[in-house]
Amino acid sequence: MRLIPRHLVVHRWCPAADPASLEPIGPSRDGILTHLARPETVAAFRKIADAARREGIELQVIWSYRDPELQRRQFEEARQKHGRRHGIRWLAPPGFSEHQTGWALDIGDASDAEADDNPLFERTPAFRWLKEHAAGFGFELSFPPGNWQGVAYEPWHWRFSGTESARRAFHPAGRCAWSVWARSWLEALRQII
Repeated sequence: MRLIPRHLVVHRWCPAADPASLEPIGPSRDGILTHLARPETVAAFRKIADAARREGIELQVIWSYRDPELQRRQFEEARQKHGRRHGIRWLAPPGFSEHQTGWALDIGDASDAEADDNPLFERTPAFRWLKEHAAGFGFELSFPPGNWQGVAYEPWHWRFSGTESARRAFHPAGRCAWSVWARSWLEALRQII
């Protein structure tokens, strides 16, 4: 349910992972990059990928950790492609991307590269399997259809929230929530001015 104006998109401020603490989670499809994530995300992904594989589903990491500079470049590309005010629906500004936490993964179906990073992922057996089983491994869909934040639907974008620190980052409460959401709303307003 949409509770804010259509033109406003609110990406949550996210804590950044220490890059030195990250571990390899898998190669990119083309083998050029090695994706990195927090150790607990890597362990959880290995478990979920093994469970999926036993049912004939091959999960592929498409993106994981992104440093602020890469996020800035990709955010600018999204703004050029979709327009200054609309790029934010598809990519978070630096400092507000779940990918900088080391807990977020873009997941693809190894048998359907065409569906990587786009709504076509919804058609894949991997997406259907994740929808049914991801919660049992500590993963949740970050941006479902019609999410209140105004972020475009991303069936491929899953976050690991299976530890207390990850849960607090993605579901802040108390005083921390006020600070996180104040920063987030200010950035959203800054993007439309």
